Amino acid sequence: MSQLRDGFGALPNLVVIGAMKCGTSALHRYLDRHPQIEMSEPKELNFFFGPSTSAQDESHPAQERGREWSSGNWHRGSQWYSRHFRGEAIARGESSPGYTSPSHEGVAQRMARMIPAARLIYLVRDPVDRAVSQYRHHRSEGTESRPMEKALLDPDSQYLSRGRYYERLVPFLERFARHQIAIVSAEELLTRRRATLLLLFRFVGVDEGFWSSDLQRLHHCNGETAQLDSRLRRRLSEAFAHDADRLRELAGRDFPAWSV
Repeated sequence: MSQLRDGFGALPNLVVIGAMKCGTSALHRYLDRHPQIEMSEPKELNFFFGPSTSAQDESHPAQERGREWSSGNWHRGSQWYSRHFRGEAIARGESSPGYTSPSHEGVAQRMARMIPAARLIYLVRDPVDRAVSQYRHHRSEGTESRPMEKALLDPDSQYLSRGRYYERLVPFLERFARHQIAIVSAEELLTRRRATLLLLFRFVGVDEGFWSSDLQRLHHCNGETAQLDSRLRRRLSEAFAHDADRLRELAGRDFPAWSV
């Protein structure tokens, strides 16, 4: 392992925990623009999931070894993780939407044990639009061949489970105090960026008066509304409705741009 860079070797105190296809890449860049916040490079460290031992040896096919990063980096240990953060930064963080994936149980428990005082940001989006975006992503990758309606309405698919934001947040609510978790929507980040970012700056404990023209530039933010058959949108809205209501109650506000 290479030698530590000067000043690096601290654990993070800020983690963007999700969700997939909600604009976490844009948020990661916005946070990193603040002079008192340093976000990791690469963005997704995927540290808190995966097995405790490495599969990176010659007994595994090269293709499998190449997938190890996306399968999780827990086996690399806390010293590896800390190499990505400078201790002198007031807020230092990373953004791994896989932390709230249904495939990765145990993330919240590991996180609470290692960084119990961390601030967590959960970025959400109209769950119908998020599901469509994920479907299109998988289609472009060649990992999804089913027609849209069949795939999106599959009760066992992650298209539905990843968009049940309250359900995915429960393990973190059980292990972190409510004031340690901020819920932000991609739509708010897109249409009310300055107000939303200033709230997040306050949340993570940095100068909330900071603003830069860089923050005003539009980065890819996954805020667009998907064009869907009205029947399919209605069925998807019904599938998400109960969870969306619970999230609104938890967040203490409505998400008026949502179709759910």
